[in-house]
Amino acid sequence: MISALLYPPRNYTPAEMAYEADARLLQGLWDKIHKGNEYWITSSLFPPFYALSIDWAFVFVFTFIDLFLCNFSIFKDNKIQKDRKVTWSLIKKSIYLQFWNCTLWIFPLAAAQWCWVPALELPPLAPTVFEMVSQIAIYFFLFDMTYFWFHYIHHKNKTLYRWCHSVHHMYSSPFAAAAQHLHPFELFFVGGFITVIPWIFPTHPLTYWVWFLIAQLVSYEVHMGYDFPFALHRFFKFYSGAPAHDMHHLRPLTCFQPWLNYMDRLMGYHITYDDLKKMADEKNKRYGLYAKEDEEGLDKIN
Repeated sequence: MISALLYPPRNYTPAEMAYEADARLLQGLWDKIHKGNEYWITSSLFPPFYALSIDWAFVFVFTFIDLFLCNFSIFKDNKIQKDRKVTWSLIKKSIYLQFWNCTLWIFPLAAAQWCWVPALELPPLAPTVFEMVSQIAIYFFLFDMTYFWFHYIHHKNKTLYRWCHSVHHMYSSPFAAAAQHLHPFELFFVGGFITVIPWIFPTHPLTYWVWFLIAQLVSYEVHMGYDFPFALHRFFKFYSGAPAHDMHHLRPLTCFQPWLNYMDRLMGYHITYDDLKKMADEKNKRYGLYAKEDEEGLDKIN
């Protein structure tokens, strides 16, 4: 069985099994998840529909925010590109593309997987906290590094950019519904690598599902278009967050790294809005122009 290869079972005596179950902090959660739900979560259809449910939950929540709550101060004040309004006409174009990607590619592949992939074997024990955290951290760094080069090459090679990645750059001001606005080739690469990378370790199903959740949560967080005071990048400087990805959509030859920023910093591609402002100020000084704030409130005829 594929699942046995990914997470090979160990032969415990009853006493050892009881000791391990009592010692593992995640055992109670794992028991609640899998006991009584075996029919659903062992199906080969569960992973793709689980992933899609996360996608559409984020799309629904942030579409509601962008359309109906955008004037509340918490959203209005923290919108990154304040001059760009998210409208239904923009959102529906992205949802339309995602609908066809699901219909033509994701659902047929899920059906094919259901036909030939055997049901998952659920281990009785939960993963240890160290096992889960360490593996997800490795997956996070591996995906971030791999996608950086995929992304970098698609921007530097004009043919690849025009054929594939330009689809994602139809929006210069990202929003959550546009996170999956992708060419099918990029969709396969991103989805495939997120799916396959845990196969390098014996990965517990619970670790696998938490990894899916974190990978998609971060992907939507960097696309949401808001810079909240509690955003992760404010506490961890090596994490890019939404401001860097907004900058990438605004200036496509900068900020290539999807989640972190150490590669962009090393290669000189990491810039911020403050950097743009400094460049504008230097240009103003060089060419004898006042900054907009310096002329604010002054009468001008033309």
